[in-house]
Parts: sequence; C-alpha cells; structure tokens
Amino acid sequence: MLVVFFRLLLIMKIFNRTKYKFNQETLQYEEIKLSFKRLILKLVPHSFASLIFGFVIMFLYIVVFESPEEKILRAENEYLKSNFKKMNTRLNETDKVLDDIAKRDNYIYRTTFQQDSIPFTVRNSGVGGSNRYKHLEGFTNTELVKDAAKKLDQMERKLDIQTLSYKELIEEVKNKQEYFLCAPVLQPIHVNELTRLSSFFGYRQHPVLGIVQFHKGIDLTAPQGTPVYASGDGVIVGVEKSNSRSGYGNNIIIDHGVEGLSTRYAHLYTIEVKKGQKVKRGERIGTVGNTGLSTAPHLHYEVLKNKAAVNPLRYMVIPTADEYEQIIKLAEYPSISFD
Repeated sequence: MLVVFFRLLLIMKIFNRTKYKFNQETLQYEEIKLSFKRLILKLVPHSFASLIFGFVIMFLYIVVFESPEEKILRAENEYLKSNFKKMNTRLNETDKVLDDIAKRDNYIYRTTFQQDSIPFTVRNSGVGGSNRYKHLEGFTNTELVKDAAKKLDQMERKLDIQTLSYKELIEEVKNKQEYFLCAPVLQPIHVNELTRLSSFFGYRQHPVLGIVQFHKGIDLTAPQGTPVYASGDGVIVGVEKSNSRSGYGNNIIIDHGVEGLSTRYAHLYTIEVKKGQKVKRGERIGTVGNTGLSTAPHLHYEVLKNKAAVNPLRYMVIPTADEYEQIIKLAEYPSISFD
C-alpha cells in the first residue's frame, strides 16, 4: 500500500506542475488550466495501474516470500506436528502394554486370588462429555491434538482401574497371606526345562495297563535328572523310595497346611528332602525320573484337597523364565518369602 501511496503522490506532483501552450494567434505561451473532470480522467488509469502493481507486490511478498517471523513460526509448527505424531505412536505402544497388564491381572492375578475379573468393556470404556475437546477445535492440526488428548484420557482411566484392582488384590493378599504363601501355585518344573505337558487330569487309557482309568494328576515330561521344585510352602509328610516297576515309584508328599491342600511328586529319580522337613515354594526337592509304573522320564504331579485329587491346573500359575529364576533364588534364603 505504501508503494501505491507514493506513486499517487508522484502523479499529483507531475500534474501540479504548470504547463504552457503556444498560441499562434497571439504568438504567446499561455498557461494551460486543467479542469477537475480532466484531472480525474488523467488520474484514473494511473491510479488503477498503481493499485494493480501494488497488489502484485503485496501478493508476492505475502505468498512467495516469507518474513523471518513466518519462517520461525513455520519451523515451530512443523516441529510440534512431528512431535505430536511421535507422541501418538508412543501412546499406542503404552496402551498395548496396559492391555497386556490387564490380561495378566484378569487371567492370572485375580484368578489366583479368586477375584472376579474386570470386563474389558469397563477397562476400555470411553471418557464422558461430548464437548470435552471443544477447546481444541478450530486449529490447523486439531484432529492430531484431539486424538492425543483422547488417548491420554483413556490411558488415565485404564491406569485408575488397574490401580484400584491392585489395591483390592493387595488387601486380599494381606488377609490371606498364609494361604498365598503355601498354596501350590508354582509349576514344579522350570518353564525352560519342561518338554511338554503329556497327560492331563481325568479319565484316560493307561500307557502300560492299556485300560481306561482315572488319572489323578498331570504328567510333565522332562529329561531324567531335571530339578523338581516345591509348588508351595509346606512340610514333607511322605517320602517313599521304591525302585519297583509298580505304583508311584520314588515319590514325595507335601502338606501345605491350608484348606486341606497337599501335593504329590511321583516317579522321581532322586529325592533330596526328608520327612518332617519344612520347604519353601521354589525349593528343590528332587529330580525327574522313570521309577514306578512309568514308560519314560516324567513327573507325575497331583494336587489333593482333603486327600481327594483335584485338577492341578486349577491352582497352577506358570511364571516367565525370569520370574521362575527369582522364585528359586528367594527359596534359598529361609528368612525371605515369595509373594
């Protein structure tokens, strides 16, 4: 606009100069006086051209050429946009971790402690309020910002629910500390050393006798000499050493002292405990063998409730390899208990 203004001033200055015309009759120069109308007619094309030129300059300045301030703002906007995208990616990854924690909480911790699981519809429910994100609207990257805000709100809700769940479980552990120390929940063979679970609890055809009979436990297949660990704290109440090809062979019975629960470890190669000895969860008690009525090295594992066989899988919690190592190390120190 300054360009147009200065150009108009220049035009006015030109038109304000005195002009003369030679009169052939009087043989004299006479001053030419411009009428207002004529002046307007002369100014219009010049003014129009000046305006067009001015607008072209302004367009080029605004659209094509950036000011230093605009360059800084553009760079800052790109930086924020890039960081919002990275933040959204990290939020998605964190959300997956929370979902994994929720699954463990429902299917392992709450099941072990006999608590009702929290439905995933509750854990993943949205945050109320239709106008909750209205203050974020009206900007270039509104959707990107709103998406990040929604994910943060959902994660906060999941964390709140998970926190409440852990508080309930901690209270349950405090109330039933003895039970959870002694309950036979540990898999008696290390997860890294177990070949497979070869036979389940229930009716099956006996591999030696060939008749259908009730199988009172589960068979855990592993090489001979593989360590066997106590599945819970307790006292050794039965030790039988038998190398005959009948019955349980070398076997151990542990009384866990809670809710009438005891466990049997059969077909052992070696027995490393004595009757009356106290053992801790994760403490080594013997090794896998092939004694008794057995066709291959394995551990026959039973859980008894008031001397009646129940499905061991109802109690068993299978930890990760690292968690199992931690349990075994803790079992080495009598003053330290796991749970």
